[in-house]
Amino acid sequence: MMRRRIGSAETGRAMRTVLLASLAILCHAAPLAAQRRGRAPRVPTPQEIADSVRAAITLGELERHTWEIVQHQRPSGSPGEYAAIDYIVKTLRASGVPVEVHEFMAYTSDPVSARVEVLGTRVAPEAITVAFSRSARNLEAPLVDVGSPDALPEIDVATGELLALAPFDGVPNVSGAIALVEAQPRPDIAWKLERLGARGAVFVNPEERLNDLIVTTVWGAPSLRDVHRIPALPVVQVRQSGGEAIRRLLAQGPVRVRLTAEVQQRWRPLRLAVATVAGPGTDAPFVVFGGHIDGWYHGATDEGASNAAMLALTQAFHRHRAKLRRGLVVAWWPGHSNGRYAGATWFADQRFAALRERALAYVNVDGIGQMGAQRFGATTTASLAPLARRVVRQGTGQAIDPGRPGRNSDMAFNGIGLSVFQLHHTRLAEDGGYWWWHTPEDTYDKVNFDILKTDTDLYAEALAALLAAPVFPVSVTAEVEALGGLLAALDTAAANRFDLAPLRSRQRRLLGLARAIDRTLQGRTPPTGAPIDLGLVEVLRPLHRVVYTLQGPYHPDPAVDPGLLPGLAPIRALARLDRTSDRYHVLVTTLVRERNRAAEALDLAIAAAERLRDRLGA
Repeated sequence: MMRRRIGSAETGRAMRTVLLASLAILCHAAPLAAQRRGRAPRVPTPQEIADSVRAAITLGELERHTWEIVQHQRPSGSPGEYAAIDYIVKTLRASGVPVEVHEFMAYTSDPVSARVEVLGTRVAPEAITVAFSRSARNLEAPLVDVGSPDALPEIDVATGELLALAPFDGVPNVSGAIALVEAQPRPDIAWKLERLGARGAVFVNPEERLNDLIVTTVWGAPSLRDVHRIPALPVVQVRQSGGEAIRRLLAQGPVRVRLTAEVQQRWRPLRLAVATVAGPGTDAPFVVFGGHIDGWYHGATDEGASNAAMLALTQAFHRHRAKLRRGLVVAWWPGHSNGRYAGATWFADQRFAALRERALAYVNVDGIGQMGAQRFGATTTASLAPLARRVVRQGTGQAIDPGRPGRNSDMAFNGIGLSVFQLHHTRLAEDGGYWWWHTPEDTYDKVNFDILKTDTDLYAEALAALLAAPVFPVSVTAEVEALGGLLAALDTAAANRFDLAPLRSRQRRLLGLARAIDRTLQGRTPPTGAPIDLGLVEVLRPLHRVVYTLQGPYHPDPAVDPGLLPGLAPIRALARLDRTSDRYHVLVTTLVRERNRAAEALDLAIAAAERLRDRLGA
């Protein structure tokens, strides 16, 4: 294992660690001394718990855990992934942390090899295929240059319907051809090409590299609802230089190519390790904390270092479990890449009732500890954006503007309606960006352990607030205000062709209730306890379901990013369509039904807010 020389910066960090460790000892000793004097112990503040957790996690511990995980190549279902899971489970059990290992069947896809040849020439650029590409052998067809994927028509992510009628003005005809696309492979692009009749696709990476990627729109294991969306399109990827060589030939005249892609797809058993840090009771509300254990190759920053931070945080919070107001469920998800979020989705399916009744939020961790990382950020539902801003400002001095969750990062809990929280710490583009992501170069040397410690400390701060704050730190007002902004933008896009007034009036009513609730909870002595925590979630859950999902709580949406309020997204197409066209009337019919769905969600949130307001006496 690599060892580092300790410089002056690390000496300062070591001194701070000693001071924080002393504080941790005092935090443990104070309740015992109070008990001996016959007084009730003072409950530690979330900040004191965070300080103690940070002090307990050392650089050496993070290095050791990272190495034990990263030394293995970890595609899902592989011996390397199983070895990493075994290490995590053994370490947790040695610390007394309850942990279970679940085994389940998942549909996985492993890229094997690819080749693309320009017929009649010697041009055969290096190529790879991608997870969930269809296998093909010596497929020959004319090549059509699509250029940017922005040239392709819009698609409805729920149905796969193209949101325009043929012929598609300005769109190259790829029917019966192999499409050449200037982009990294993505599920939405592959889906569009398949719907347009392409026989295959060659993606040209915008950089001089090859990144292992995934092109299925099926989220998790396929069901009767989406098995038809397993890709039937062979897909390969070439470097930027390979694409340039092919385009030079296209400039001289028609080109035919021969494409081969070998991909192994099958149902296979995966293992999911889940640890539990008990809350104040067996029925206590809890927070889910997850990150994927599988990785492409050694996956050091994507995401062995994150797995190590999860392990250290779980051990530290377990030692403070008696001081927590809420429980913590920690999961190392398998099937993130070659199972397309299979592990998190299986957990959401199998633990649906408990998640619906007692889960408060989902905290995701991915890609932390990158060498050279400088820019902090966050992805959250609006309700947790104030917490992310505070944690990052307090820990780093940087101001951030959290973005909203997309269809990525094991976000399998949108249908259940959980608030989402994830922190980022990334490299700048001028420093080369995250160039080793999803490549064989993502090795142990790409982890900077001082940066990983900083990132882990930020998660310690956030988790301490989520688990130990007297009032669960979500802002209902922020969520409802954000919804108002979304509705206003759609109203403008509708250009008087669709009426959103029923939704906007409900949003204004809910906003008044949200502000009254938040004012009471931010007072000097707010009511606390599980009923209040769950009451807040009851208000937020129906909002999250319409802001982030199309198909509701039981069946995952496709693995493409539909944007926010996806059911109402067709509003943007109305202004471009003839009011007398068939497609215009189809879209209006769809929007009426989606407006009904959103109105019902707002009514549910209003009713929940009124119950919570009455309980609080707001």
